[in-house]
Amino acid sequence: MCVTPTNVGDGRGLGGGCAVQTAIFFSAPMGARDILVGQTQQMVTPSVPTEAELLAQARRLDARALGQIHDQYYPELYRFALYRTDDPDAAQDIVSEVFVRLLDALHKQRAPQTTLRGWLFGVAAHLVADHFRRKPRESTPLDEDWVSNGSTSAEAETRLQKQAVRRALQRLTAEQQDVLGLRFGDGFSVEQTAEALGKSVTAVKALQFRASESLRRALAEENA
Repeated sequence: MCVTPTNVGDGRGLGGGCAVQTAIFFSAPMGARDILVGQTQQMVTPSVPTEAELLAQARRLDARALGQIHDQYYPELYRFALYRTDDPDAAQDIVSEVFVRLLDALHKQRAPQTTLRGWLFGVAAHLVADHFRRKPRESTPLDEDWVSNGSTSAEAETRLQKQAVRRALQRLTAEQQDVLGLRFGDGFSVEQTAEALGKSVTAVKALQFRASESLRRALAEENA
């Protein structure tokens, strides 16, 4: 059974629903979701709960907490998924699925017990891996029409350089790509990256070092 946040305003919390409604709720634009749950904007700024408080409220299937989790973590998750896939549509699908799986886990009482951020990014990393298993990575050729339609040689060179970086990144291991995605795609600290991936700080530092060295060698080969 799948549940979806409804009836927030009348205090009944979560009502019945289905997976489709849940997906609509979590994939809706942040402003539109207020309409879906029947809320009006409040003039008083509420206090910001900690991650532990949000997680505790989410375990009770509190609709306000679920909405805040979405608003708080969606941008970070999207940047990570976009960095890893280089595909805006795939990134949106991956992040939407992360929140659907969170709601399903909460309903089945299999919610994360310690770190919400780590659980969300762990699911996102698995979904990214699934995405590439289903769809082999392909290099995107430079579009001749794009070049002929007034694009400058500098723009073409920039695009070629980005493609070279993308090909070099694809030669790294999935864990190395995850670390670089969080550190430089999302701007996470080493500590935040370790928490998100469920690894020690030392392990993340080692992964980042190996990833940077591997990327440097791959780029040198691309430019040879």
